[in-house]
Amino acid sequence: MTRTADLMSIARTGVDASTQLLNTAGHNIANVNTEGFVRERTNFVSQLTGGVGRSTTERVINTFAQNQLRRDTTLESHYQEYWDKTSVLDNVFASEANSISSSMSRFFASVQTAADDPTSTAARQLVLGESNSLIGQIGNLTGFLSNKEKELNIEVQTNIDKVNSLVKSITELNAAIRVSQANNRYDEPGTLKNQRDQAVLDLASLMSIETRDSGTGDGSVLVNLSTGESLVMQDGSFNVFTVNNSADSNYKSLQLSSSSGKPVSINLKETNMGGTIGGLFRYRDEVLESSRRELGQLSLALTETLNTQNRLGMDYDGQIGSDIFKLPSFAALNYSTNNSLTTVVTGRVTQGQASQITSADYQVTFDAVTPGLPPTVNVTIAALNPDGSPVLGVSGAPITQSYTGLTAQSGTFNPVIGGIELEFGSGASYVAGDKFLVQPTKNTADKITVSMSRPEDLAFASPIHVEASLSNLGDVKLVSTTVPNTIVDNTFANSAASAFNGAGGIHSPGSSPTGATGVGAPAQILFTALDEYQVLDSAGTLITTVSGTSDFTNMLAQAATSGASPAWPAAFSALDNYPGYDLSLQGVPKPGDSFTIAYNTGGLNDNRNGLAMADLQKASTVQLNNSGSGNPVSFHEAYTNIVSDIGQKAASADISLKAAEALKSQSKDWFESVSGVSLDEEAANLVRFQQSYSAAAKLLGTAQDMFNTILSIV
Repeated sequence: MTRTADLMSIARTGVDASTQLLNTAGHNIANVNTEGFVRERTNFVSQLTGGVGRSTTERVINTFAQNQLRRDTTLESHYQEYWDKTSVLDNVFASEANSISSSMSRFFASVQTAADDPTSTAARQLVLGESNSLIGQIGNLTGFLSNKEKELNIEVQTNIDKVNSLVKSITELNAAIRVSQANNRYDEPGTLKNQRDQAVLDLASLMSIETRDSGTGDGSVLVNLSTGESLVMQDGSFNVFTVNNSADSNYKSLQLSSSSGKPVSINLKETNMGGTIGGLFRYRDEVLESSRRELGQLSLALTETLNTQNRLGMDYDGQIGSDIFKLPSFAALNYSTNNSLTTVVTGRVTQGQASQITSADYQVTFDAVTPGLPPTVNVTIAALNPDGSPVLGVSGAPITQSYTGLTAQSGTFNPVIGGIELEFGSGASYVAGDKFLVQPTKNTADKITVSMSRPEDLAFASPIHVEASLSNLGDVKLVSTTVPNTIVDNTFANSAASAFNGAGGIHSPGSSPTGATGVGAPAQILFTALDEYQVLDSAGTLITTVSGTSDFTNMLAQAATSGASPAWPAAFSALDNYPGYDLSLQGVPKPGDSFTIAYNTGGLNDNRNGLAMADLQKASTVQLNNSGSGNPVSFHEAYTNIVSDIGQKAASADISLKAAEALKSQSKDWFESVSGVSLDEEAANLVRFQQSYSAAAKLLGTAQDMFNTILSIV
């Protein structure tokens, strides 16, 4: 092919080409430390007529390496955030200075000391001191977790603002790239694309995303979540994230909304977000909220168990014991879709039901409301995990319970599942379909207080004293007494009433549930044969006779089920647990042997209830999980489970983080090997481009000399 270009034109294009190559190399070297910079390469084509043709400058990039770096950045950011937050809780719970287990040990040790000498006021005062210390420790740890929730919500909002800003920035850079490429189709807008790619990488560190080319050839990219929801769309619009909640204002959830004002909102699964935001939500749901509720469960179970045991004893003043701790009530949270946001539901722990308390939340749904005096409601209660998912029972089905005809008036509490009872104080104002969220364990632990101020109120003695008659001829002996119920209600309106009258005695004839002419509470056991005994009241009136038994365990319980001639009084059986005490004997009786049951008046040295209180330290009282599977555990085991669970998750996060860091390092090296600036390579290019420039310049000089020679001849 004949080249028609003259030597001068060829030399000039060579100089221009070498200058462009030097500019590209210089641009690469100057940006060697610029974050997100991708090295550029200038390519040329030769002209058919001779010389160098038009140049094209483009970025040197491997899309596969870039996408892998984004994915590994998401993974590393996710585990970094999850580990950072979880390790803080791990250090706090594992610290001996913050250990509730140590506080519980000191408390029970003080109870044991006081039980060994129940008349010592100083020992009793020490129990109250350790009670305050224990509650203070629980409050400090619970307050710490509450502050962590507030910090997390601030971080979530800050990161969501960053995401929205980055999504908007990517959309604007897409528009600028489209304009730039339309105006100059030979040179790639490298600076704009670098800025956009850096924004996409920053976005990938916050959440898991996928990118793809728009397919229109205009240089723009589309961005969507890994779960499929679009963020940056082809028409130039974009979606933004919003933070909302349904009932609990401190438990944030995410929605994706259109920035163009379209009335479309998509709820997102927060723990599937990946990146820093996904790590924050995962930490919240798996560690923070579960630990907070489990600590609340332990605190409520511990204090209610101690209250229950103290109520079953007799204090230093000879009265039935009272509560040591004051447990808070908890207000249910309205869902925003309720008919009225002024209606209220209040809950509290049911007395004596500490072993039924779980760490679950409960959703109360009103199925029907019946006006009347008083109004009644039908409700369905579902157990929920902290993230709002249903708690599954041992069968794999969600745990729910329906109730009908519950009284809906202020002051009336209705027992429900989970060891709690609810007050529907708004009467007939509820509407079918209304929902409330009850959180018994989330915000209550730090509100527990020590209500007892007098050491004399500690009920270390048993309220019942059993004494064998001095005239007994058999070898039957008292083995034990039990007092499961001391509720005082001399009107018997409360079906849980016991035989204790609240005045330092038990019901006498005429004051018991049998009425003015009936028998009194059981006060004597009289053997009439080797296998037969009578139960008498304090006046010696026969209550019932038990025949044909050689087992003298829980003798009053036997009398209630098998007593005859006469039968156990129906008025006694109508109550839940009357008389509220029992005794067990062992040995061979003789006819005429008797045992007297009476209130333990003057029993200041009695420590039976104190010993029972000290033994609670080893009792299996706390539910192991919300599903009901597994055996209950002790207070120390429950706290150990909380600490070990956090520690295990922190250790697992640390291992995952190290693996993610290694993957990111590899993908970054891969990406940098292709797109990063190598100073050695660019220095070699400078030498080569300088040489080509010098040669082209010399050629230009030769052409000029030839032209001058021709001019001189002419």
